[in-house]
Amino acid sequence: MGGSKILRPIEKNNFWRIVILVALCAISNLTAINLYAITKNTQTIDYITYLQRSPTPLVTGETFWESPQSFTELSEGSFVSYEIEVPKGKTGLWNIRIDYEVLSNQILPPEISIYLNGKIPFVEARSIPLVQYWEYETTAFPKNRYGDETVPNQRITSDTISYVLKNPNGIDKFPLWFNISSPKVTLTVFVNSGKIAIKKLALERPARLIQFKEVAKKVGGKFSTNEKRVITLQAEKPYRKSEASINAVSVRSPEVVPYTTYNLLLNTFGGTNWSRPGQTVTYQFPVPQSGYYKIALKYLQNAKPNFTSYRTVYIDGRVVYSDLLEVPFEYTPNWRIYTLKSSDKTSDVVVYLSEGKHTISLEVNASVYVDVLYKLKSIIDYINKLALQVKYISGGSLDKNVEWEIKEYFPDIEKRFKSLINELEIIKKRVADANGNTWCAEYVSLNTAQMFLKRLAKNVNKIPNKLEMLVGSTGSVLSELSNAYNGLQEMPLTIDEIYIYTGNSIDGVVKPSFLKVFVEGLKRFVHSFKPERNLASAKDFDNKSVVLKVWVNRPRQYVDVLQQLIDSDFTRKTGIYVDVSIMRDEGKLILANAAKKSPDIALGISNWIPFEMGIRGAAYDLRRFPDFISFSRNFYPGSLLPYLYENHCFGLPETLDFYVLFYRKDIVDYLKIPLPKTWDDVKLVLPELQRNGLNFYIPLSGTSAFKAWMTTAPFIMQYHGKLFTDDGLRTAIDNPSTLKALKEMTELFTMYGMPAQVANFFESFRKGEIPLGVSNLNTYIQLSIAAPELRGLWSIAPSPGVEYNGVVERWQTGSAQAVAILNDTKYPVEAWEFVKWWLSKETQMNLVNRIVSTYGTEFLIIPSNRYAIDGIPLKTEHLKVVKEQFNWLQEVPKMPASYILEREISNIWNKVVLEGKPLKVAVDDGVIIVNKEFARKLEEFGYYKDGKPVKPFKIYTLQDVLNWYSQDLNTGNSKR
Repeated sequence: MGGSKILRPIEKNNFWRIVILVALCAISNLTAINLYAITKNTQTIDYITYLQRSPTPLVTGETFWESPQSFTELSEGSFVSYEIEVPKGKTGLWNIRIDYEVLSNQILPPEISIYLNGKIPFVEARSIPLVQYWEYETTAFPKNRYGDETVPNQRITSDTISYVLKNPNGIDKFPLWFNISSPKVTLTVFVNSGKIAIKKLALERPARLIQFKEVAKKVGGKFSTNEKRVITLQAEKPYRKSEASINAVSVRSPEVVPYTTYNLLLNTFGGTNWSRPGQTVTYQFPVPQSGYYKIALKYLQNAKPNFTSYRTVYIDGRVVYSDLLEVPFEYTPNWRIYTLKSSDKTSDVVVYLSEGKHTISLEVNASVYVDVLYKLKSIIDYINKLALQVKYISGGSLDKNVEWEIKEYFPDIEKRFKSLINELEIIKKRVADANGNTWCAEYVSLNTAQMFLKRLAKNVNKIPNKLEMLVGSTGSVLSELSNAYNGLQEMPLTIDEIYIYTGNSIDGVVKPSFLKVFVEGLKRFVHSFKPERNLASAKDFDNKSVVLKVWVNRPRQYVDVLQQLIDSDFTRKTGIYVDVSIMRDEGKLILANAAKKSPDIALGISNWIPFEMGIRGAAYDLRRFPDFISFSRNFYPGSLLPYLYENHCFGLPETLDFYVLFYRKDIVDYLKIPLPKTWDDVKLVLPELQRNGLNFYIPLSGTSAFKAWMTTAPFIMQYHGKLFTDDGLRTAIDNPSTLKALKEMTELFTMYGMPAQVANFFESFRKGEIPLGVSNLNTYIQLSIAAPELRGLWSIAPSPGVEYNGVVERWQTGSAQAVAILNDTKYPVEAWEFVKWWLSKETQMNLVNRIVSTYGTEFLIIPSNRYAIDGIPLKTEHLKVVKEQFNWLQEVPKMPASYILEREISNIWNKVVLEGKPLKVAVDDGVIIVNKEFARKLEEFGYYKDGKPVKPFKIYTLQDVLNWYSQDLNTGNSKR
């Protein structure tokens, strides 16, 4: 039943496939989503995603085929196939329902691919995430030491889930349709990531949804009752939810229940984190007596002015009436109680509930904009491709003195622009109608884009000179359309209580008076003048035997999670109490050390600080602990280099960053250029990119004039260059290998035309100006969250490098924040126990899961423990790239005057690239300056005397760290 071979997917651009599918559309009254016209002038790359039909003939509520009951375990890379006999009367479009259990324990849900007869039937079937449900371990929310409620631990439910496969974009009203043809079909489920147990598969079609008014006519007066019954559900305590990151949130208002004046209670649910299509929350409740009930929600939607958020309401897992498919929650600056109503707003919806337990689910639904979003996506794609063609024709030139006859290349461009303008007018009306004829931010963006298109349409020959107006980063047609496309999918909503009730109104819901709201606000205002917690100040732990002071250079969100982990795990296990304080400025460490008020441990500090403090006696030498070497094997060897000094180690890495190659799959495929593996490959693709007005990005192109180690050191390491002489007392940047590296990283700009300055790589990548570039985690998060229009159109690969004997060496820096124990600590052993706990695989994985599940992917951090990397919530294909790149992680070793070397290498690049100086002249000038400063600084630490060297300075290498590891293994000490 299992295997590891991936079946061959169908080709996207198969001409005859398109012809057949278009014919099928005509015969079966099908409409193709994202079926782009093939136009000779724009050279559009065409593809068909999936076919969606008018629901009337398909909504039959029948099940055609079911697999036998089983328990087939599938992990990443395995698959199961089913042979289906299809009679002639049963051919056509069907949904696929899968009954399964989630066996993996990861934040991202399992992901599968569907093959029919060994081929991917359409693009979306290549990557379909399955839903997995989360639940709180307890709904009696734990409190921290300050009396504030905190989000409890969460776990994935182990129940069997019955799920109909849906479009990954989450905006379609109906599940994915699969074309099942006779006489036989082989249906294969391939697991891309995660681990599941498939129990059953079925081919089915949904039943027709009835309107409430149809039922009301039949039932008549049975809906009304004089008996008052109210079931109140606290929204912050869900039964389960589809994502770990949608959570209970705290609202300080006497209007919500529960409420206290001075402490933060988790008293509502949702907010801006519960806004993406498909996110679902479920509540379970008991019904004391069978009957007809109304449903009301106490909600707040003030995150998006003049915008209506929509939810689908499920009762016991199904949509009872079509009126509950798209329930509107209008914008309101104040809390409002809304009873679910019929589609025509004439009556309250009533549902029959039998005595016993029931569930109600609320799912974010953007399907009200489904046609609008698909049209916007098509327009965005057209503009991107048009801009690409214009850049190709003009060579990327924006010279306003050059005149173009653009209509010779695009004869129908005026007609196309007029069509786009008319299309946007229709879209604007749809958006306004969905929001009560008010102007939301998305409407304004659409209006702005339409205005720019009208300006461009007046003289299309000026488009090459006004390309910024068409596809600029901000204030352009593309940026405004992207804002609208993204915004229409964001549907925030905060709910306080849910009422299941009988009668005409809800009793017992009292709105606080204006006086009470004012008094409560005044009390909190006075209370705000008390000393703020989590600041670097002493706490009252006099009754505790050991209290570690930990200063953290991170935002409050991370500190709150850290304190929860410490209290619930570290202190409980060890009995060691920890006082965590926010350190808003790393400079406080120096001041605290001078004042003899240093903490015991500093977290989240820059990776150069432990060395600088250690050589001045302010940081504790971690190599004094007997198990240091064995514990240090938990980290990538190259990440330890910044903390080493004369057989001492003054810190450890806490988090990592990665530098990988980002690329636009659509543009790379269109230009038919290979992904570069080496810098020579980069130089080969640059002409093709530049011929189309595009370019390549590396971190050296950042806007900062100062080029830090992260931008320059990778070239030197990849070319086997040297920064220091063998005795460590002088610089070796004039070494032949180093000169070759410096030549490469300057000639990429002076000879091969890379952009010397890029204001924002994310924006340039997003609009297609720079479709390939080396960047880091920050860009990855931005693309994942802030660019949904690029979903599926970008990916990552290992960074380019230099080939030696068939192996491409891709060295990159990668350290982010560090940990250090201060030398003044009274509890070095206890501090070391804390550091080992904090940097352990289990704690770091727990931290990442807590951060992402509580605050979302935008707060993702990469743990430094190499064995915790597998727990990062990244797509499997991306995680493999990140892990491969981390094998080439190497930091620059520190010495007392390494700052001057970093600065002078930066100056060399600026002099050669920006000022046009010869490389050798710039290097010779830099060597003189660096060696002079080396001698001055090293004399302070006893390596020079009267300007003459007296002893060598040890510069640590990657091999030194590897030797430690091997020596430790040889002594039999293998404890982690």
